[in-house]
Amino acid sequence: MGLAVVTSCLSWGGVASANTHSSQELARAEKRLVEILAQIERREINEAFRAVTELTEEVPNFRAAQLLYADLLRLRTGAAPMGEQLAQSQASPSKRNMGVADQSIAPSEFYQGLKNELQRRRQASMDLPPPGMIPSNFLHLGPNVRHAIAVDASRSRLYVFANGPQGMTLLGNFYVTVGRNGVDKRAEGDQRTPLGVYFVGRQIPGERLPELYGKGALTVNYPNDWDRVQGRTGSGIWLHGVPSDQFARVPQASDGCVVLSNPDIAFLMASIDRRTPVLIADKLNWVTPQWTIQQRKKDSFMLEIEHWQTAWRQGDTQRLNSLYSAEMAGGADLLEKRRSRLSAVGPLSKLAVDEMSVYNWQEDAGEIRIVNLHIAKGNSSPTVRQYWRKNAGRWQIFSEDVLS
Repeated sequence: MGLAVVTSCLSWGGVASANTHSSQELARAEKRLVEILAQIERREINEAFRAVTELTEEVPNFRAAQLLYADLLRLRTGAAPMGEQLAQSQASPSKRNMGVADQSIAPSEFYQGLKNELQRRRQASMDLPPPGMIPSNFLHLGPNVRHAIAVDASRSRLYVFANGPQGMTLLGNFYVTVGRNGVDKRAEGDQRTPLGVYFVGRQIPGERLPELYGKGALTVNYPNDWDRVQGRTGSGIWLHGVPSDQFARVPQASDGCVVLSNPDIAFLMASIDRRTPVLIADKLNWVTPQWTIQQRKKDSFMLEIEHWQTAWRQGDTQRLNSLYSAEMAGGADLLEKRRSRLSAVGPLSKLAVDEMSVYNWQEDAGEIRIVNLHIAKGNSSPTVRQYWRKNAGRWQIFSEDVLS
């Protein structure tokens, strides 16, 4: 039987505000749902029905759980699952039971989306990342980076890491929704979620936003400088919550944002700093921390970073120009402007690799490194951000900025 029984979208019940339940209760809801799915796979139907009945009564806006309840009820009464009835009658579930945020999705798509949500939640519970493993894109996190976020769009999953003296540790993982048309955003309005390495900008509390965004939002810097080089357009890509009448949205339902449940976005907003890295990948590549150490040792890019530092300290104009792309190298005037801008951050002698964070991104258009160089300066913490690209086997800077 397995998940084949999960094929109905009737009987979603009344709408209740997520605010009427504690954050702990809502955070446990997914775990309870996954346990019910495991009971179904073991053919413990009566136990599963009792458990899902309690879950839907306690968290009535958890629509995936309501879907499961409906099919188990039909199974117990001998009725055909709703999926078979839809196929036979070409009927569609009423939009009145869909959340406001999902009104643009056809009811049949919404129904399939709920099925996919159940499958992805169950799969995520069985395919946890190996203990101690981290995404390969996080080549080196400096001590100023307290947390890192990685999104695996293929699994509808977001992973949160803490970064400390002993390295990165996984704090938790959450179900997420991405763009209605999937990932790999290219243009404004394409309803896709971008792929790449981004950084948290502002935190916007829910009371300052429309109901669509739930408990609040964290903005990210899409399009980044690499996206602009590739001609990608669009804006307003956020991590945000859901309306209070929903527990979550189906896996592909946003206009391009990454959408979490309200308890999960509230957790991120309480934990995450400005400029926290946000990696969004179609599929994450998990590696050991030792792999990243070995990668840094043998990576020619780290030598170029050292060359860049040495050239700045020594005022080696010729060497510096060779490390910048043709668009940035320019003449003596442009070089002096860059020198003045960087010198204003702090003594160049303090720019050290250990104070850098290095992120890797690779796609068909090329391989890049993003470097954040954190400088402690009184009460402020300016950051020098560079984008390097590999051209004809050589690493060069194609974008550089100082962030206050």
